[in-house]
Amino acid sequence: MFGFQRFEPPVRAPARSSTAKDLKDKVRSLRRRHTDSALRDTEKLKPPLPPCTLQEVKQWSDSFDRLLRDKCGLEAFRQFLQTEFSDENIEFWLACEEYRMLSPSKHTNRARKIHEDFVATQAPREVNLDSATRIETTSNVRKADEHTFDNAQKRIEALMEKDSYPRFLKSDIYQQLLRTSKKAEC
Repeated sequence: MFGFQRFEPPVRAPARSSTAKDLKDKVRSLRRRHTDSALRDTEKLKPPLPPCTLQEVKQWSDSFDRLLRDKCGLEAFRQFLQTEFSDENIEFWLACEEYRMLSPSKHTNRARKIHEDFVATQAPREVNLDSATRIETTSNVRKADEHTFDNAQKRIEALMEKDSYPRFLKSDIYQQLLRTSKKAEC
C-alpha cells in the first residue's frame, strides 16, 4: 500500500575551518605569540648586572667556586640559568647558603619551606636530585639543623658545575661581559 521512505539528511563534509589541522595551527600560533611576548617582557625586567672588572670576569673561568663567590658572577650566572629555564638550581643553592646562616630557632620552619619549594616530589621549583638524596634530605628536614641540606646542595652544585657552568662560559651573557669589561678598562 503506502510505501513510506525514510528521510535521511545528506551527509556533509565538515567545514574546512574546523578540521584538526586548522585547530592545531591556531593553537600553535597562539602559543607562539604568548611565548614571544613573555620572553620580550622578561628581557625588560632583568636587573642590570653590577659593574664587573675584566679581572673578575676572567677569574670566573678559573673555577666555578670563584663564580659563585663573586656578586657580579653570581648574578650573571643566575641570568644565564633563567635563559635555560633552570634557575631553580641556583635559587636552591642560595636558599641553602642563607639557611646555614639562620639561627637554630628558625631552622625548622625554613627547612620545611625549602623542602616544599625545591626538594619534595612535584615541588613548584623541584631540583633534580637522585632518589637517595631526596629521601635523605626529607628525613633531615624532620630534625632540622644547619646541615639539613648539605648533601642535596653539594649534588646541585656539582650538577651546575658539570652541566651549566661550561655552557655559561660559552654563552652570550659571559662573552658580552668580557667585551664590555674590556672596553670599560680601556
